[in-house]
Amino acid sequence: MNVFRVKFFTTYFASRSFANLSDSIYSIAILWLIQTSTLNVSVNGFVYAAISSAALCSIFFGPVVDRYAAATLAGLALLFQAIIVFIIPFIFSTDLFIVALIIGLVFIASLFSALYYPANNKLLTLLIDEPDQLQAANAAIGSSDQVINLIGYLAGGALIGWLGIQNAYLLSAALFLLAGVSFLGLLTRKTAQQKTTHPSSARQSSLKKRFSLYLADIKAGFSFINKSRYLKIILPSTIISGAIIALLIIILPTMGEQYGSAIYYSGLYVAFFIGFFIGAILSNTLKAKGLYVAMAWLGNGLALVLFGLASN
Repeated sequence: MNVFRVKFFTTYFASRSFANLSDSIYSIAILWLIQTSTLNVSVNGFVYAAISSAALCSIFFGPVVDRYAAATLAGLALLFQAIIVFIIPFIFSTDLFIVALIIGLVFIASLFSALYYPANNKLLTLLIDEPDQLQAANAAIGSSDQVINLIGYLAGGALIGWLGIQNAYLLSAALFLLAGVSFLGLLTRKTAQQKTTHPSSARQSSLKKRFSLYLADIKAGFSFINKSRYLKIILPSTIISGAIIALLIIILPTMGEQYGSAIYYSGLYVAFFIGFFIGAILSNTLKAKGLYVAMAWLGNGLALVLFGLASN
């Protein structure tokens, strides 16, 4: 059965696509706006640190997503992102421009983004019950996410050059708003049902009791990581790798500015996702072995060394 024939999946798919496209444009625009306004790479570092630290908070949203309607959480997260993205360019154009204020808004928007994705993933399991259809849906979403991110990052630079940075932000905010309204439209009886192991009495108990249950869930998650030898090895390695890539992402706007156009900046960003896409295809042909992961990281390091030595 074609997964797009499943009731509400087409709406879900379109809403997620709008959200990803908006997120890609916003990601390009915020670092370019900071770089061209401050001409300071270190400020880019603080902004990217705010985005990354908010993403780390996603582990604390799991228990919240378990207890409340996924469509509501996803929709509200997108609506609040739309408001913040709409506000940011106006702050730059007035005397209210303060770097700390921008970093704070970016952090809050990133927190809502960190809430959106687990809620979005849970919503999919509520819309589709059969394992075969769920697998087909995840495959369709995974492929479309990469393509849309590729288009969004490439379009981000073009839109900044064509429409101007403020209009590019307004377009991003409009797409977030459209995606959020679509998610609120998925508030059906089926998606409102909670698949949770906690009894209903727990949800109606005191705030102190609910907070204790929340902490117990967080503790169980960390306990699971601590008992997994694989996770204890892979997580620190991933953090180190992510930190190195973060340094490269921070300097990309500077390189684009030196060439005089945001299109060069977004083009460098697109190169990342072309690599991700090729890597995803190659990973399907390889067995799950630590040796292949190590070889991939060594290749990553070699490429970064060559990048650093390149004169042009």
